[in-house]
Amino acid sequence: MSHAVAANPSTEAHWLRIAVTVAHEVAGRAEEALEALGALAITRTDAGNSPQFDGATPGDPRWPLQTLTAVFDPHTDITACTTTLISVIGKTSPVQIDRFADQDWELSGRTQFPPVRISDKFWVCPPWQSAPDPDALSLTITPGLAFGTGTHPTTQLCLVALEKLLLEGRSVLDWGCGSGILAVAALRLGAAHATAVDLDPRALTATQDNAERNGVSHALSVIEAGRLSQTLRSDIVVANILAGTVMTLASTLNHHLRPGGTLILSGILAAQADRVRAAFPQYNFDLSRRDDWIVLRGQRALD
Repeated sequence: MSHAVAANPSTEAHWLRIAVTVAHEVAGRAEEALEALGALAITRTDAGNSPQFDGATPGDPRWPLQTLTAVFDPHTDITACTTTLISVIGKTSPVQIDRFADQDWELSGRTQFPPVRISDKFWVCPPWQSAPDPDALSLTITPGLAFGTGTHPTTQLCLVALEKLLLEGRSVLDWGCGSGILAVAALRLGAAHATAVDLDPRALTATQDNAERNGVSHALSVIEAGRLSQTLRSDIVVANILAGTVMTLASTLNHHLRPGGTLILSGILAAQADRVRAAFPQYNFDLSRRDDWIVLRGQRALD
């Protein structure tokens, strides 16, 4: 076993990161151990060269060798974590430990996140810069840990799809809200109310912050996945998440969409379109594409 903590003499806010590379048959136990130890987020990546295409249940990657990276609160007892983790995965797997600082988006993010033009009259901007067009509808989104700054094709596809809808007075459900960009956009485009749902507490916080920046927090409900009322029905449901997760959530997304409502799905590669469509046989989808990514837009039949 070998592990080391990177020196961090500064007093700036930081996180602890633990990474370990294990065989596929050990990865599940390692992830469970990291979760039990209080990991705030866990990612799995391929430690070899074994590409795996997204399937209907992407939560169990089948790469023979996998690297698990977990983020912990900076006050975590690293010795106790390492001891417990090694007891689960065995001493032959080295544990890498380091610290990484919160990025100062006001400084480093200025060049990484310029204003993004979504359409002729629609821009997404960081707080430190305005849209070049003073007459444009401009969303102010703070780049951060939560996904969704307007730069990814899937986000842009969803924003364009929302812009094409008549949202005045309607309700929107944003499933997997990330930064809240889609929920906030819907409200800025005239929606009466939006509900933003995510598993990640950081995403819920980012969504609330971005809603306040855009003056729409009064019309937004931010809810952790699993706590959403089963009675909620929305006029528009949008889900910009991985194709496998979209397929898994098919019945849930349909359940929360009102009859006659519009369903918008993205986070989908063009090669996955047919499989996603097959998971929603009751919808006749329109497809739009940007680079290798697509968005599907369909209407639920009137019951």
